[in-house]
Amino acid sequence: MKRKQADEHCRPSHPGRARTLLCCSAAVLLAALGASVQAADYAAPSTGTVAAATSTVDAVSELYRSLLGRDPDSAGLAYWVGLVNQGLPLDSVRAALVGSQEYANRTASTAPASFYHLYVSTTGSDANPGTQARPFKTVGKAASVARASTTVHVAPGTYNGNVSTRASGSATGPIRFVSDTRWGAKIVGSGTEVMWLNSGSYVEINGFDISGPGRLGIQNMGSNTLVTNNRVHHITVSGGCTGSGGAGIVNANYGSAAGDIVGNVVHDIGKPGGCNGVQGIYSSNKGSKILNNIVYRASAYGIHLWHAATDSVIANNTVFANGSSGMGGGIVTGVGDKPGNIQLKNTMVVNNIVVRNPRQGIAQYCYSGQNCIGSGNVTANNLVYGNGSAITLRVGSATGTVNADPKFVSYNPAGNGDYRLQSGSPAVNQGTKTSAPLTDIAGTPRPKGGAWDIGAYESY
Repeated sequence: MKRKQADEHCRPSHPGRARTLLCCSAAVLLAALGASVQAADYAAPSTGTVAAATSTVDAVSELYRSLLGRDPDSAGLAYWVGLVNQGLPLDSVRAALVGSQEYANRTASTAPASFYHLYVSTTGSDANPGTQARPFKTVGKAASVARASTTVHVAPGTYNGNVSTRASGSATGPIRFVSDTRWGAKIVGSGTEVMWLNSGSYVEINGFDISGPGRLGIQNMGSNTLVTNNRVHHITVSGGCTGSGGAGIVNANYGSAAGDIVGNVVHDIGKPGGCNGVQGIYSSNKGSKILNNIVYRASAYGIHLWHAATDSVIANNTVFANGSSGMGGGIVTGVGDKPGNIQLKNTMVVNNIVVRNPRQGIAQYCYSGQNCIGSGNVTANNLVYGNGSAITLRVGSATGTVNADPKFVSYNPAGNGDYRLQSGSPAVNQGTKTSAPLTDIAGTPRPKGGAWDIGAYESY
C-alpha cells in the first residue's frame, strides 16, 4: 500500500493515544523528509540504546542512529523530543521509526524475494496449514514443508525443544527462518547435543534467541548458509567435556563451504576455562565469513578455525573475556585433524577488537611438527589489549596493529556493557577496507568517517 501524505494540520490531542502514531507518526514524517539508506539492519536492543543516553535528545538521537543509520534532522528531533517530554514512551518512538518508509528501505533484503511464506506461533497448531491466520506451532513443522524461496516467519514467544532443519533452498531462492522480532522467538533446547541442527544448503537463520543445556547452539552442516542476527547464549554443556567439543555456532561439515556467520551475539558458551574443546564460534569449512559478531565468555576461544577452514574471513568482530589463563583466548586460526592434507591459505583476520582474554589474543596454531599454515594469509589492523599475549603468528607478521584500550562506551566482562566506541577511541578510522563488511552489527553503513572503524560497531 502507498503511504498517505502527511496532513500538516494533524497533531495528536494526547501523546499516549494511538492517534499519535497513526496520524503524526515518524512513518509519515520521515517519508516526507525522504532520507533513504540501502543496508541490512540488525538494530541493537532498545534497552542498551536508551540506557546509553543521558537525556531525551540523546535517547532520540540514538534511536535514529541505530535504526536509520544517521543523525536526526532538526524537525524530526524537535518533534519527537517534544512528545517524549510530554510523556510518550521511547518505545513508541522506536515503533514509529521502525514503521517508517526510510526504515523499510534501509532494511530491504538483498536476498532474492521469497515466493512462499509460512508462519509459526506459540498459539498455533502443527495441524494448521501454516498461514498467517492459522500458523504452525513449531519451527520443525514449518521446516518439514518449506521449499526453495520460502520465508518462515516465527512470532515472538518461547519454543521449547530442539530444532532440525533439513530442506535446502537454491542460489536464487534460499529458505529463510526469521524471528519476526529480533530475539523475540526464543528457542530453548533440551538434551546434551544440538539445540538447532541445520542440514540444508542455501538456508538463513535470522534473529533468534537460542539457549539450552547441550554442547552446540547452532550446528550448520550445509553450504551457502547465513547465520545472522541471533543471540546464542548459555549453552551449558551439561553433558560435560567430551572429545566432540562444542560451540555457540559451528560450521561442522568439513566438505561444505561458505557458511557465513554475521552479526550475532554469542556468549556464555560453557564456562570460561571449563572445556578446551568448547568455543564461541567454530568454523571447519572452506570460504566462510565471520563478520560483525560480539563473542564473550566462551569456554575456550571466542573464534576458532580448524579442520578444513581455509580461504575464510574473520573481520570486524569484538571478542573479549574468553577462556582462562590455562586455555583458549580470543581468535585462533589453523587446520588439523580430519580431513587432512589441507593448509590454511588466503585467510583474512582483520579489523577485530580482541581484549581482556586471559590467555591469547590472536594466534595461529598447528599440531607439533606439522606445517599447516600456507600462503596468502593476512592479519591486519586488529586492536589487541589486555590479553595474556597479543598476536602470535607461525607464518608472516601482523600489520597495522593497535595496542591500546579500545575505549568502549562502557565495558563489562559479563556482557552488560555498551561495546560501541567513544569518540576518542584508538579503534576509530583505523580499520582496513580489505575484506571488511559494508555495514556493522547494527546495520550502520561503513565507513562513517575516513576509514573503517575496528570492531563490530562503526561508531564514528
